[in-house]
Amino acid sequence: MSKETNLDAEIRAESGKSAVKKVIASGKIPSVIYGLGEESLNISLDKISVQKEINSGGFLTRIISLNIAGKKNLAIPRDVQFDPLSDQPIHVDFLRLAEDSKVTLDIPTRFINEELSPGLKRGGVLNVNRRTVQLSCPANNIPEEIVFDLDGLDIGDTIRISAANLSSDITPTISDRDFTVASVAAPTVVKEPETPVEGEEAAEEGAETTDEAKEASTGDAKKEEAKD
Repeated sequence: MSKETNLDAEIRAESGKSAVKKVIASGKIPSVIYGLGEESLNISLDKISVQKEINSGGFLTRIISLNIAGKKNLAIPRDVQFDPLSDQPIHVDFLRLAEDSKVTLDIPTRFINEELSPGLKRGGVLNVNRRTVQLSCPANNIPEEIVFDLDGLDIGDTIRISAANLSSDITPTISDRDFTVASVAAPTVVKEPETPVEGEEAAEEGAETTDEAKEASTGDAKKEEAKD
């Protein structure tokens, strides 16, 4: 399950480009929180705290508890804008959540026990069709990743979404089929033409030269016999 992260937020009274620049200059990130039928609220967050959470990974699939004016607001980041030059975050959009809210997210896939797969041991290749799978999840039960076990899989075996150990309240948005996530494929071996070593090349060249000399000598002898 995704961990809940706590961040302090301040209400921004002003809006507009000049106000946003002031917020950024003060070491904060302008943000907005919306949803649940409430009005959008302009807020600002500490830049260092947000950068730390982004760097730790999975920021867009994490529940954030925003402390706004002493009130806890559950939210999930929906978009992060970055400065094209510095690559620093300059704006974050948050979606308000209730305890029973359901959200649709792209959750990364992970594969374990590669060393226990007979197919991979024999040189097979793991072909991953989906690096992420879109899931519909309750706000209080968002998985950080979807784990698939490769134990016992041989060449030609297919890994489908049904192999994932998901809670009953978490469902893939593709619900009409048991779609493929990955497969163990046969190895592709490209055989390169053999390159003779230098000694072999020299021997071949020497043999060709000797054959040519023999042919020339035989030809001269025949000419002499013709003269006689």
